[in-house]
Amino acid sequence: MTASAKASALVFVLFQALYALTSSGNAFRVPDEFEVYFQVEHLVDAGDLSVPQTLTIRQGSQSVFFGKFGKDQKPYAPYGPLVAVLALPHHLAGRALAALAGVPRAPAGQGLAWVILVGGVTMLSSATGAALAVAGFHRACLALATPPVTALVLALLLGGATVMWPYGATLYSEAWQAAALIWAAAFLLNARRSSAHARAQVIAAALLLALGGLVKVTCLIFAPAFVLAVLFDRSLSARTRRDVAVALVAGIALAVAVHMRWNQFRFGAPFDFAYDWAETIPVLPPRAFDLTAVPRGLVVLLLAPGKSLFLWAPALLLACAGARRFWRDEPAASIGIGAALGVGLLFYAAYLFPEGGYAHGPRNLVPIVPLLLLPAAGARARAWPRRVVWACAGVGATMALLATSVSFLEDQAMARRAPGATQSAYYDQIVPAPGRPANRYRLAYLPFITAMSSPGWSQARALGQGPDYFPFHMLQARRQLPDGRSIPEWIAFAWPAAWLLLLAVTAVAVRRLLPSHTDR
Repeated sequence: MTASAKASALVFVLFQALYALTSSGNAFRVPDEFEVYFQVEHLVDAGDLSVPQTLTIRQGSQSVFFGKFGKDQKPYAPYGPLVAVLALPHHLAGRALAALAGVPRAPAGQGLAWVILVGGVTMLSSATGAALAVAGFHRACLALATPPVTALVLALLLGGATVMWPYGATLYSEAWQAAALIWAAAFLLNARRSSAHARAQVIAAALLLALGGLVKVTCLIFAPAFVLAVLFDRSLSARTRRDVAVALVAGIALAVAVHMRWNQFRFGAPFDFAYDWAETIPVLPPRAFDLTAVPRGLVVLLLAPGKSLFLWAPALLLACAGARRFWRDEPAASIGIGAALGVGLLFYAAYLFPEGGYAHGPRNLVPIVPLLLLPAAGARARAWPRRVVWACAGVGATMALLATSVSFLEDQAMARRAPGATQSAYYDQIVPAPGRPANRYRLAYLPFITAMSSPGWSQARALGQGPDYFPFHMLQARRQLPDGRSIPEWIAFAWPAAWLLLLAVTAVAVRRLLPSHTDR
């Protein structure tokens, strides 16, 4: 293994340990999490991706099912077919741990201990996806001829001081999307530098674009930026640009074709993705995009304290400062990154929910955060003063650590402040235009305040409340669930101890790769 490959492997292990250590373990907050868990659970139990488990769970007088019944009368969630497959190894590991610990699986409705334990381990899928994204960013930096120390420092900033951290601790799919996009970039940059295995690396990049699209269809809005970057890359011959662009388009087309076939199989309509907005949109059908909403949407994504891209990923300020130099050195990559950012901002600023629903930070833009940080890299990357690096690290790590400690749902839920109130901490209730949602993100929302100031968080009165860490929730389950005592207490303590030990050992190894005294 080369020195650079070893460094990338250490980066992956470091952040796999960090994200696993701080993982929520609570996969049962919102459909985007628990329906993914139910998909993978039912995939193992019955061999398909339907989610009949949701029909047995009631919230008031209604089930929690979010999606649509298919032609076979089975309930399907509105998510890509691949996200559950990626979580399958972690889910199987959770089942193995439950068997090892002697935690029985109770019949539906008669016990939740097994589900709590296996669900928490299944959530490590996102930790792996986020760690892969950071390692892929490190590889992309090296492919840009970035000095090794600078590449490592930037990777540490991405992994430990941006929104990538909290998304490694949830069961949302954004971490896997980010991994697919940045590794596609790394393969393309490597293919450009060396003719050895170039064809294989281009094919890998194309397949990764397809993978990202099959995790979540909206990931495909960023994929054309890769084609654009290749077409403008004057370091390649015209024929090579054409061949690479065709390969990437084929990968994108593959994802589109699979989605259409998947939707046709489920619902008999290729463009039916099963999203049901009836609960939040009073006058249907929904108007998914509204250009008049773009100015406010941009404020949400760039300036609002709860969602600002720069507050949740302050290292991107280094990328902004290096943008002119990066444009001179890497014009094609600059065009691709700029296109991804421009399309992402316009698309989501006009979208029904620019804030990304219940989520920490700018959820919709998380998949391109590693790409956006690349302009801070390169052969002539600036040697940043230590105080600048530490400032970005301090702000970003503080936001990320607070986010992992507070459940976004507990902090953002629609519960009214007082009887008759028309707003929550997170959403205002409005009379919308036809086809638009009645709950509108509050620009003044301040993250963490509502949850941390509530008695439920400090006293942890109910399962899932309080500090949002898997060991804590296991201890809650032991106290509060009828079958909770079947979860051995040692797991709640051995889990963080094992990950903390791995984190410490890997951190020491990574520290040895950094100079003792540096202004970088």
